[in-house]
Amino acid sequence: MSSTSFSSNQNYINLSALKETFTNFKEDEAAPKNPSEYLISIDGARASMVDWLSFLCSKLNFSDQTLFRSVSIFDEYISKLTIDDSSLINQQYLNLVAIASLSLASKLEEINCNYISFLNEKVLNTPNEKIFTNSDLTSIEIQILKTLQYNTMFSTPLDFIEIYLDIFKNFLGTNNSVINSQLILDIKALSINFTKNNLNNIMYLSNSSSHLAYICFVHALNQVSMMNSFHFKQLQQSIFTFNVQFSNII
Repeated sequence: MSSTSFSSNQNYINLSALKETFTNFKEDEAAPKNPSEYLISIDGARASMVDWLSFLCSKLNFSDQTLFRSVSIFDEYISKLTIDDSSLINQQYLNLVAIASLSLASKLEEINCNYISFLNEKVLNTPNEKIFTNSDLTSIEIQILKTLQYNTMFSTPLDFIEIYLDIFKNFLGTNNSVINSQLILDIKALSINFTKNNLNNIMYLSNSSSHLAYICFVHALNQVSMMNSFHFKQLQQSIFTFNVQFSNII
């Protein structure tokens, strides 16, 4: 197989199926946001909510996909608010939107999403009073769903990281001695961590999920390549070629 293009007779990964999956994920991507039109402070209120969602996902042992999806739902909803809605926005309202975003995401991603008791005990109450009721949570979930036209299945960076891992394996080939399960796990973990570390970066709003995944995945490969002497530039070109041929995202 050429190091800068994909061979049509490679059988390790069905590139036609991969192309179809990639195209479907592209169609489900949320549009990049214009930070100047975002109604809350990106490095203030949004950063606080994203950090809180990260904390909750960690405490509840939720998956990375649940975290990414909850942030996507939160961002998509907030980005659709208008100046007329600005009077609604305060810390308490944002807290409720964040909880509802996590609740909706967990229903899509988690097998066991019964965390209401945890929220009631640790999040929805203060020592002196209940801040939110379950009815409040249900109401804001419905409001979010209506605003998003019941579409919460946005493609996340993790979806595209999985695809780039398949491209990487296809590039190396089944008989390449450097490919092993631990290597794949390490690259995936690095890619996800780089993406999570940029959740509060303005680039997370202003770039598509596929582009974010590309940036973080290549960054991970760059680190691994220095340790394992991959032909990184050739591999990068193969990923670039795939993206141009199948979606022209880069």
